[in-house]
Amino acid sequence: MPKWPKRKDIEAVIREDAGAGDWSRGPGMAETVADRIKYDVCAEFIIYKRENNLNQRELAQKLEISEALVSKILRYQCTEFTIDRLLRYLEKLGIKYEFRRVA
Repeated sequence: MPKWPKRKDIEAVIREDAGAGDWSRGPGMAETVADRIKYDVCAEFIIYKRENNLNQRELAQKLEISEALVSKILRYQCTEFTIDRLLRYLEKLGIKYEFRRVA
């Protein structure tokens, strides 16, 4: 069984990669606070998937949604999702997401 990197290592890679890829216009292009929150929440699904050694189909089954929707989440294509919808999906995985006010 493959040994996955620790959560902090995965998070570091995700932060480094924030300027690349496609998240509607690219993760580095998140213009609104809501976009940034959606991006951060999508990253939680990637971390969960890797930590639990799941494939996309298994994650879709846990979330009770289609693989196509999971694919969008995992590729940061979140424009069709509301924040609360993404948070409901996280709750199905037993993940609590906390918002913090920044000065």
